[in-house]
Amino acid sequence: MKKYEKNRIFYRTFDIDQEFYWERVNRSLGWLGNTEEEQKQTQQKLSNITVGLAGCGGIGGMVASRLGRLGIKKIKLADPDSFDVSNINRQIGASPANLKRNKAEVVAELVNDVTPDVDIDVFTDGILPQNAEEFVEGCDYILDQMDFYEVKNRYALHRAFRKSPKFKFALKVPTVAHGTYIFKYTKESMHIEDVYGIDENTTLTPEAILRLMERIMPQIPDYPSREMLKHWFIDLKRMPIFAACPPLAEGVLLERLTIEMAGLGEKIPNYKSLPEQPGYAFFDTASWEARLFNGKWWDNDNIVR
Repeated sequence: MKKYEKNRIFYRTFDIDQEFYWERVNRSLGWLGNTEEEQKQTQQKLSNITVGLAGCGGIGGMVASRLGRLGIKKIKLADPDSFDVSNINRQIGASPANLKRNKAEVVAELVNDVTPDVDIDVFTDGILPQNAEEFVEGCDYILDQMDFYEVKNRYALHRAFRKSPKFKFALKVPTVAHGTYIFKYTKESMHIEDVYGIDENTTLTPEAILRLMERIMPQIPDYPSREMLKHWFIDLKRMPIFAACPPLAEGVLLERLTIEMAGLGEKIPNYKSLPEQPGYAFFDTASWEARLFNGKWWDNDNIVR
């Protein structure tokens, strides 16, 4: 059932068909345990989790769809933006018919069409200081896929989940050129306010934008030139995103998130924990480079200027 409130949409399921649910998640079960009972227990654990997804763009929209397919039964979505033509290169739901429609609302409809047994709460105002705690309430995990230029609202989201008793961790996974970074935030990790090192009310001057660029790109790509990157980020105020890269970030994010949500890390041989901020993980398809990094990587003279 679809229900509207001011700036909020709810998709609620009733009389959930358990047979339908277990058949649709069946193909995943084989990797969730050594016995059928263990597999079902692990999937049941996933079904009881609530995930909050702030940002329904190229990565966030597809992640929302995958969460429903994975069997997560409660999802919260937030995005204030509407689709424009430039989104068609990578974002689920972006089409000529959906131009100017709210991204979170469209993504929720798509998820509901495929997995109607999922409860979805939609915040069409996106994340704001006045609603961040309401969005986080009840969430076990938060995925921060908000727009690059959101500072004040991102800080509000992070402050809210640090206060939440149920919250376990948050992931932020941006695409950079042909690779992706994975940043993990917990209550004990370095706070994003300290990572960014700028005041939430700071005007986004070229200097402030350069700081943000350095913080989401621990390793600045050698191609294209830094002058061209600065033109996009500073002059155009538009983050360039190669259309083939968001599926990579989506996959890395979902794999890591699901392994940890299901508690599989302690069972998988050679499992490596994801470093918390200020550490990060990185994977790049151009160089086939993958690495884990601990410590304050910005002490390594990673300067865009």
